[in-house]
Amino acid sequence: MKNYDHTKMVVWQNLDKIEEMVNKGILPKIPRNNFSLLDQIDRACSSSVANFIEGYYSSFVNEYIRFLKYSKRSLAELMDWVRRCYHKTIISKETYEGFHDISIKTLYLLNRLIYSLKGNGGPKKAE
Repeated sequence: MKNYDHTKMVVWQNLDKIEEMVNKGILPKIPRNNFSLLDQIDRACSSSVANFIEGYYSSFVNEYIRFLKYSKRSLAELMDWVRRCYHKTIISKETYEGFHDISIKTLYLLNRLIYSLKGNGGPKKAE
């Protein structure tokens, strides 16, 4: 059994902050009739967080890495959708820059976590 859960990890804490930024500061700014944009952003955000958690609780290191990669790709997709919102002047420069800053840091942390897990080698059972 693990001594801590996923909420103790800085990368998850960042993903949680990103989700809060999206839900409180970005989605409410998008016109309700732009359902496609709302849906894409909501799905990418949810996917990034959910894949991180699903991977964390997987039984094998290779499976954990696979879900971390899914989380990273979803975060990158989310970043692009938010960039589009900024370019369409839906969100402010301040909102965009705050979101972008934490997203870049989180991508870095996801990459470092993946790299460190790969260093452990093969499909070992997670403890």
